[in-house]
Amino acid sequence: MGAGVRRPTIRDVAKLSGVSVATVSYVLNGKESQTISEETKGRVAAAVSELGYVRNAVGTALRRGHSNVVLVVLDPTFVGDVSERWNGAVVGALSDLGYTVVTHTLLQEAEAVKVAGALQPFGVALFAFVTVQTQEAIRAAGARHVFGFPAAEADPEAADRPWERAIGRAQVAHLAERGYERVRYAFPEPSTRRVVAEHRLQGVREECRRRGLPEPEVFTLPLDRPQAVAALSALGRMPGSAICAADDRHGLAVLAAAADLGRRVPSEVAVIGAEDTVEGSLAIPALTTARLADSDSLTGLPVWLEAELNGRRTPLGRAIWESAASAEVVVRRST
Repeated sequence: MGAGVRRPTIRDVAKLSGVSVATVSYVLNGKESQTISEETKGRVAAAVSELGYVRNAVGTALRRGHSNVVLVVLDPTFVGDVSERWNGAVVGALSDLGYTVVTHTLLQEAEAVKVAGALQPFGVALFAFVTVQTQEAIRAAGARHVFGFPAAEADPEAADRPWERAIGRAQVAHLAERGYERVRYAFPEPSTRRVVAEHRLQGVREECRRRGLPEPEVFTLPLDRPQAVAALSALGRMPGSAICAADDRHGLAVLAAAADLGRRVPSEVAVIGAEDTVEGSLAIPALTTARLADSDSLTGLPVWLEAELNGRRTPLGRAIWESAASAEVVVRRST
């Protein structure tokens, strides 16, 4: 709207449609307790369209004591095609329920509290681990409903991530089924991604024990080509072994180092990544990878979200997390 152009008000809508301001308000807010004819609703809708009237969200929030916004707080480690589909399903379901959705990637818990205070959201869906204190602070900041991942009593990084362990187990299962008897694990240098790698490594260890395989040999793999070459060279050759990479980026680093060392993949160096990134599928040879399996539980997502935003706790949330903790392998040329 250009400078000097007056924004249409609810009074303008009432005047054009020939009804009271109260009637316009009832129509716009869907008040079922008021008996309003379809003809009147039609006149109000036509006036809204003709004037280009948009409700003042701030004023509405002040009258209600909260906004119609749902703040979705996402874990910064959620990457990959399946995670993107999950995030999209959450936003789509909330939009279909009539909410305005704002997403926030969690980097600092204090920042998430500030965002909640600024938005005064109707609800906060936590798809990231925060402390009990932060969850309480988000409620105190004005969020009416706070739900999602359970709050961590101490360090959020120590919270269980069963879906990450599932990826590690799927990596080992794939390698074992192809006859590999020893596993090496390419671990990242210090970064925010280490928490993911640690949980995936836990899953790798669990599956090795379950199958009677030796403890995995863990080595640090820098995302720098010369350093990756040095790390792979230092491992030495071990027939019957394969490398589980913490993610596809580290899987690609193994492929690059193997190429520079003149080692054939997979006959001399076999590697499996994680997360199923586009880059992995374009590598030469294409990178085999483990990822979270698409889950039928997404069909229950709208029901669960609606229940939580109506203040009803249901067991559906736990069922969604449990069914999401399954992984599958996309088989390509690197194993």
